[in-house]
Amino acid sequence: MVEYQLLRAHSLDELLEILDQRENVQLLAGGTDLMVDLHHQDQKFDKIDYLLDITAVDELKGIQLGDKKGEIGALTTHAELVSNPEIKEKLPFIAAAASSIGSTQIRNRATIGGNLANAAACADSFSPLIALGAEVVLRSKGGARRVLLEDFVEWPYQTIIKPDEVLEKIVFAMPQGEYYSSYQKIGRRKALSISRISLTLLAEVENGRVKKAQVASGAATPFPVPFRKVNDYLNGKSFAEIDPIEAGNIAADEMVGITGERWSTPYKRPALGKLVERAVEDLLEEAGYNG
Repeated sequence: MVEYQLLRAHSLDELLEILDQRENVQLLAGGTDLMVDLHHQDQKFDKIDYLLDITAVDELKGIQLGDKKGEIGALTTHAELVSNPEIKEKLPFIAAAASSIGSTQIRNRATIGGNLANAAACADSFSPLIALGAEVVLRSKGGARRVLLEDFVEWPYQTIIKPDEVLEKIVFAMPQGEYYSSYQKIGRRKALSISRISLTLLAEVENGRVKKAQVASGAATPFPVPFRKVNDYLNGKSFAEIDPIEAGNIAADEMVGITGERWSTPYKRPALGKLVERAVEDLLEEAGYNG
């Protein structure tokens, strides 16, 4: 049986003080993964002395979207991302990713910070935020540091968060000018689906040409990454020069270059290629290009 002392923080200062003064502390936010693992007495919790409930820390909550910059507090729930009018209008791919997570009950509890900090390869929050070029703010009593989200995960379920740090918020530059996006996902089943592959395409365009494209995937690789080769293929091209099938093939080859040939490659390679193909088709259709 996992034994621990339950603590609760009511402010960010109190939270950071506890992390500074105590060791072997496990944070509890939404708890949708953590409580299941605790119930099953997962061995990774053998060294936990304290379970720290941070759900009352208001400084870790909220969504702020400006003209140039945006930020999302780590304790923002997926339900809040789905229902927030500004997210739906300005960053619909984030709302789409959040709406695909679990059930209504799970989305009401699960937080975006918890989804990132858990660092599962299938976590749906990564691809839209990596496509945005987002950074995470990691705060300790000694100060804060900002880390690119694509550098945040070292391996599945392993991040660079230090024991005295908390993921405070996610920050990013807002897309500028004319831009289009597409979120794609393949799950194991239609209901309460856990991702087998998810993908986000975000493209800023100007005068019928892709000015800046970002394609990022989750679950296709051991940890979420941007697909730089397909980004390079799309960047600078006019709509007429873009072949969705070619873009999909480039992404599929890039994935295999990252992962190597694995037992899942015969499934994932064509699946990822098709998701990229669909995302690029969405881009061209939304931009009004009909070939």
